[in-house]
Amino acid sequence: MEENLKNEIIELIKENSRPDSIEIGNSKTGSIKVYVNFDKDEEAAAKIQKAINVLKAKRGEVFE
Repeated sequence: MEENLKNEIIELIKENSRPDSIEIGNSKTGSIKVYVNFDKDEEAAAKIQKAINVLKAKRGEVFE
């Protein structure tokens, strides 16, 4: 039983790790770094789009 639990935990860690990242924007317009798993295309694209939306919405607060 313990070995099964150990293997399940290892699989969960691998599944939830986000080794890939992308930085959007620059120092003049503000930037945001997003950690994703590019092996999961749709999930990564959705997360990047959300980050872009947040950056656009909050840009004014950063540069005031």
